[in-house]
Amino acid sequence: MTMGTIYKSQTQIIRDDCEFLKPTPRVHQQRLTIQHWQLRDLITCPKTSEEFIYVNQNAVNAYNTRTKATTQLMKDLTFHPTSLTASCGYLAAGGQRSQLMVRQMNSNWFAHTSVGGSINNALCISEHLGGTRLLISNNDETIKVYSLPGLQRLTSIQLPTAVNYCSVSPDGRKMVAVGDSNQVFLYDISVAGGYQKIGTYTATTEASFSCAWNQSSEKFAVASQDGFVSVWDIRHSEKLCKLGSKQQPQVKGATRCVKFSSSGSIDLLLYSEHVSYVNLVDARTFNDRQVIRVAPAGHDEHISGIAMSPDSKVCFVGLENSVLEFDVDTITRRSFPSGSLI
Repeated sequence: MTMGTIYKSQTQIIRDDCEFLKPTPRVHQQRLTIQHWQLRDLITCPKTSEEFIYVNQNAVNAYNTRTKATTQLMKDLTFHPTSLTASCGYLAAGGQRSQLMVRQMNSNWFAHTSVGGSINNALCISEHLGGTRLLISNNDETIKVYSLPGLQRLTSIQLPTAVNYCSVSPDGRKMVAVGDSNQVFLYDISVAGGYQKIGTYTATTEASFSCAWNQSSEKFAVASQDGFVSVWDIRHSEKLCKLGSKQQPQVKGATRCVKFSSSGSIDLLLYSEHVSYVNLVDARTFNDRQVIRVAPAGHDEHISGIAMSPDSKVCFVGLENSVLEFDVDTITRRSFPSGSLI
């Protein structure tokens, strides 16, 4: 971690001398496999801080960090997943030739199909007004929307570019999507069955591969190929801030995956670089940052994904041959300048 360095972003000073994560991670010897060099969202933590789910070759596994037990949730798939998500009691994996596997976690229900088009770049499961939905960001310039558990296609949203990622706000009323351009598309999905585009924003100069909402559904962040994360507050039209990566403008500084903490008063924004570094930013002010090197000195490690536990107490960083588990300093994050705790 670089200490004391100050960077000028679009709207504020970024200080890199913070410590949101405790410095020494626990190392879990689990292998994660990357199938596409730009698609790096292959680990998730949907239920508990003691378990993460990840892609390994043509299987999807769950690993319990307390018992050290590995469970195969999807095995012997006919494809090697490029995308993964787990939410609302479902697990889904997508492939390079539009393959899709969905499992209901508390039953034996499985569905294996091809959704058509091209690469399933990203998957999103969320609760809408009309029920549980699976949204598939596809390289054929569409977001394909399916019902769960019926897996009935409800609609297909056409965009002007290959769609790399979409994210639904926690309140289920808005959706943001990004793709192979520098445009960001905001949708109102508060009417049952409707996906109405209400805004188009400009991220930076290149394609974007990840986006995420904060827990209040008021802010969203977009991670781009050129090494920047852009943040907006939906109550204002102007970009709130632009955050650089440690290795920007090198290709290995491309920001691949972005997440917000999802509970309590932790208020962190986490984003990964193509190799070796993850960044954590204070999502209250966007003024303070911690940069963590997750690779040994003198050696780069590809990052396959990042995830925060639902209680925001643990952060997982997936590498190709291990998963690092960091504890969040929750006491410090719950403290404000007056010394009060919330």
